Amino acid sequence: MERFEAGVEVAQAGARVVTVRGELDLAAAERLWEQLEPLLIPGALVVFEGTQMTFLDSSGLRVLLQAHKRAESEGATFRVVAPQAAARRVLQLAGADKHLQLRENLDAALAG
Repeated sequence: MERFEAGVEVAQAGARVVTVRGELDLAAAERLWEQLEPLLIPGALVVFEGTQMTFLDSSGLRVLLQAHKRAESEGATFRVVAPQAAARRVLQLAGADKHLQLRENLDAALAG
């Protein structure tokens, strides 16, 4: 099993859900960006589902913030489903929780 896996699914009303499992680190960050970037188009809702993410470093954090910035500039919406406690702590310490649209679960992220 790989240390990192990401998949994209189409949810209600065409929203894209990017589900991540494992470690979002330097080795995985670029692969994640390659999946996220084409989804961030005008009017799109993209949800990063990180409840199964076990590790987040600064490279992964950069990708999440980059996706947020791209979504804003393109007129898309990018939301992050609450990751596990350790990853959430990284978001808080970096101040990223004040910029990213964090949600408690997938239903809340899809609803707004």
